Order: sequence, then C-alpha cells, then structure tokens
Amino acid sequence: MNRDFKVKIETEEEFFTDLITQAEKIDQGFLPEKTVERVSFPDLETFYRYCTPKRLQLLQELHKIGSISINALAKHLHRHYKNVFQDVKTLETAGLVEKTEAGKYCVPWDEFTATVRLAS
Repeated sequence: MNRDFKVKIETEEEFFTDLITQAEKIDQGFLPEKTVERVSFPDLETFYRYCTPKRLQLLQELHKIGSISINALAKHLHRHYKNVFQDVKTLETAGLVEKTEAGKYCVPWDEFTATVRLAS
C-alpha cells in the first residue's frame, strides 16, 4: 500500500497558511518527492469525536481484511450493522476510510501519523 497519510490538529488559519506555502513551492518548481495525503482537525476534541476507540479498532480490522462491505464488516466485528454503517461513514467523511469502485470500503495505508502542536 505504501501511501503516506498524516493527521494534523491545526486551526483553519494554520491549514491555509501551510496550503499556500506548499502551492508557492510548487509554483517555484519544487515538487514533493512523495504525495502526502492528509486530513486536519481543528482541535483534539474533534479528532477524538471522529477517532473513538471503537472506530480505531474498526480501522485496524478493515486494514487487515482489505476491501469489504459494511454488512460483512459488521458480521466480522460482531457489531450491529447500523453502528458499523455510522462509524464507516463518519470515518469516510473524515478521509480515514475510502470506498472502492466496487462499492466496498478499505483503509489503503498501513499507518497514519498524527501531529499535535502544543504551543503556537
């Protein structure tokens, strides 16, 4: 899989400042060696709302299994379909789960790195 995925806790202003910096580098001809996919959360509270212990367990199992339907994943996890559906959709909205062309769900990276800035 070998895709680099980063999770950052940053303000909207920090996000756009970094985005502008990256765009300026590209305009100057400096292309990144490797594509880095990332998602940002405005604070830890929001991150924890998306990444509950159950959802992190779901991510791990989904990564092990590979592409799978929500129904099959619910059976595998011994959880109710409705709850797994809600968790998968929440993680998909956050960018942590992807839907394949076949309509199944997967976690296409081996790990994600989270960065939390403690001070400005």
